[in-house]
Amino acid sequence: MNHLLKFYFKSTGNSVISRLEFKKDLFIGIFGFLIENVSYILTIFFTISSIPSFQGWSLYQMGFLYGFTLIPIGIDHLFTDELWRVAYFRVYRGDVDRYFLRPVPVLFQVIAENLQLEALGEIIVGVIMLCVCGSKSNIIWNYQLVVMVFCAAIFGAFIISGIKIFCCAPSLVFKKSGKLMQIMYNFRDYTRYPIGIYPGVIKFLLTFVFPFGLMINYPVETIFFGTYNPLIISAALIVISIIFMAIGIIFWCICIRKYESSGS
Repeated sequence: MNHLLKFYFKSTGNSVISRLEFKKDLFIGIFGFLIENVSYILTIFFTISSIPSFQGWSLYQMGFLYGFTLIPIGIDHLFTDELWRVAYFRVYRGDVDRYFLRPVPVLFQVIAENLQLEALGEIIVGVIMLCVCGSKSNIIWNYQLVVMVFCAAIFGAFIISGIKIFCCAPSLVFKKSGKLMQIMYNFRDYTRYPIGIYPGVIKFLLTFVFPFGLMINYPVETIFFGTYNPLIISAALIVISIIFMAIGIIFWCICIRKYESSGS
């Protein structure tokens, strides 16, 4: 375990050092994420402002929901962004071959390859939205809600990572699976609005198949409306994160046994 930790910190440290050599590029990347999310915030603002009632949600509550979506997504983005490159082109180009030369699990090497500092832009915007909109929404905090928010942020990121690993794994066999991962990731867009506005099929998908709704919409509804028991939501997130990570890793192990270099 110690040698894996040393490898991880050394690898991510090298990634950070290499990125800091191009500070302008790094800051432009972070600023780009800030601008992207600000544009989404403005879209939500104009959408909600033109509708008298949006399923009983106020503008500040919608802003809080949007900020909440950015936290687990940003955490996952920070640590596992390299999976996108593997799914889209690293296997196809034969770049994955070098991972097999080290006595370290391939998946661990992939995750340790890159610390995506641009994701800090997402996390910063998310925290600001939670603080500003939360203060305007008269939330009555207690320890159960705090635990639920923590579980949604941390274990929600694990759920996303598990899904990404599962969708990335077929690239080890078929050389590319980026489109599959993108289809999965597009479901996150539904969480920016209350889950109650969607038909039953979408609710089912967001709860059981791609549980973005479970880790984002359900906790936020509980914070504002007391819809669910916070501790049950927290426990569900922990259990589901373990299940999704286990499924993703097992499927990755199955696919990696079938890996053949592309030779390109």
